[in-house]
Amino acid sequence: MQNHQPTEIRRLPQSLSIEWKDGLRSEIPYRILREKCPCARCSAIKQENDPFRVLPTAEYWNNLHLVGIKPVGRYAVQLQWSDGHKTGIYTFSFLYELSTDTYQDASSNNATTK
Repeated sequence: MQNHQPTEIRRLPQSLSIEWKDGLRSEIPYRILREKCPCARCSAIKQENDPFRVLPTAEYWNNLHLVGIKPVGRYAVQLQWSDGHKTGIYTFSFLYELSTDTYQDASSNNATTK
């Protein structure tokens, strides 16, 4: 059985809102979700230390949005992005970890997790 279960997942204009079974409510910005994509391709790119890799522009991040969420069993969701990327499977444990990391990182910068 999964340790962390969402009771509700909603798309907001700039973030994914999740209400968790333990009462935690979180909003994870799309940029964080896309940057932390757990798929094999994104993981390999992150491990490369290519100094010539082109980084996304501010315009890219401003235009990025979530176009779909598909459940994967009872343990994850697959997020589909406006840039065409759709291979990342985000387990509920991973999303919960991002939720609590967002809370801790943002606690001094107007937290997005409640």
